[in-house]
Amino acid sequence: MFYLDMHCHILPGVDDGSRSMDMSMAMLDFAYEEGIRAIILTPHYHGGYVETERTVIDETFEELNKHSRKLHPDLKLFIGNEIYYYPSVPEWIEEGRVHTLADSDYVLLEFSTTVEKRELLEAVQNLCSHGYYPVLAHVERYDCLIRDPSYVGDLIDNGAYIQVNSKTIAGEGGMKIRHFVKRLLKEEWIHFIGTDAHSMGGRKPEIADCADYIIRKCSEEYAAGILYANAVNIIKNRPL
Repeated sequence: MFYLDMHCHILPGVDDGSRSMDMSMAMLDFAYEEGIRAIILTPHYHGGYVETERTVIDETFEELNKHSRKLHPDLKLFIGNEIYYYPSVPEWIEEGRVHTLADSDYVLLEFSTTVEKRELLEAVQNLCSHGYYPVLAHVERYDCLIRDPSYVGDLIDNGAYIQVNSKTIAGEGGMKIRHFVKRLLKEEWIHFIGTDAHSMGGRKPEIADCADYIIRKCSEEYAAGILYANAVNIIKNRPL
């Protein structure tokens, strides 16, 4: 099975991820060795803090894609953003300030670790009301959901899609988070896995150990969905 990484910070020099084209190429090579064959690059966009111009994002993406095709012609790259949530996100998208995931109707949203459940629900309802599919990034970081995992199901019922980081699945984060993620897997409440890779240090684009765990613990159909097939629906802009 090959994998699709739909959340990472491999695009060089645009956020707190890769610092250079050389580092980005090393990360892409590592990702390829892990079994990843398609990547949606998701640099941060946080209003007032990280606001790299879309033209810079697009030009850097084209340069990276050109180098990547020479290294691994069968590795497909797509562009997006990880957007720190504000109520104005739909307007930012419509104004062209930010990318949705692979320029689809799916939007990757990040929140403070101390976000309240009500705020998550309001964000989901806001994006859905504008015709977008909200994807909540690395939900294992949000204290309110760790305290009440059942609320993840409520968010899904209201239109949310759920992303968890690969290293969390592989065991990073401590016992409480491990139990939380196991609950999400048991309920099949995870839709996407992303590496959230930032460098070639402690946050490499690792997915193989995570995939091994998921394949052992989950049904074949569900494992294929969260490791690859669901993210293909993002690229094709189809609902799950």
